[in-house]
Amino acid sequence: MLNDVVVHIPADRPADGIIDCAVSVAKTFDAHLDGIVCTYQPINPAIVVGASTAYYAAVNQYNTDNDDAAARLDQFEIAARAAGVTHGARSVCDTPVLANESLSEISRLYDLSIVPQPDRAKPGHQDPLPESILFNSGKPMLMVPYIHKGPLNLDRVLVCWDGGRPAARAVHDAMPFLRRAKTIDVLAVNEDEDDVGQATTNALLAHLMRHDVAATAHHFTAPPTNVHNTILSMASDCGADLLVMGGYGHSRLREFILGGVTRGIFKSLTLPALISH
Repeated sequence: MLNDVVVHIPADRPADGIIDCAVSVAKTFDAHLDGIVCTYQPINPAIVVGASTAYYAAVNQYNTDNDDAAARLDQFEIAARAAGVTHGARSVCDTPVLANESLSEISRLYDLSIVPQPDRAKPGHQDPLPESILFNSGKPMLMVPYIHKGPLNLDRVLVCWDGGRPAARAVHDAMPFLRRAKTIDVLAVNEDEDDVGQATTNALLAHLMRHDVAATAHHFTAPPTNVHNTILSMASDCGADLLVMGGYGHSRLREFILGGVTRGIFKSLTLPALISH
């Protein structure tokens, strides 16, 4: 079960969709909900050794306003109170890198983190946050598209399956959502039994049935560069309300960078997605 949830509310753009989604999740599971808004403080040019004026201007152009952050928290608290959801609200202020690190650490103490999808048309300091939470929190996250409106529906859930560890983690983390879904579809793209071994799609269906969760399997083929579009097309065609998938990354020194399919989903997401690593 989900007992406590945190939602990371953007201060630099409308937050109606992510607030409505987060409040509905907390109400569905009778969970406590904390809302956090981060204000990214200006970087002092005196500590940026060797930085040009252009560089300083670039890193500060997306700094957020304290008044905007306060307004988002007020909006969140009004929505949570109206829904009868127990909640807390606070803000975090720091430089972009340190702030996103702190938010990832905070997310380790919740059953689920709800994050906004980065909007390529409106870049900001919070854009790396979902990636940071995915790889550093140790907990699942629910990414809400910037085009999303209203509460989270759970009538139909689409599970992406490739037999990998992140996909297995995602199915486990999504079980509270799956138990409430009316219809569950499992999508396998380019499934190769030599690669998945024992963790085939049919084996997953049997595992879900042992949890009293019935699902229907679908097998598709697609070029490796187009897998994310195949997933989103399937989600659209079947009318999915929620996507469940593993988040993949490649190790690079002390950090992870998104794998190709995960990166494509981050950029093109059209429905809320529960993603686990």
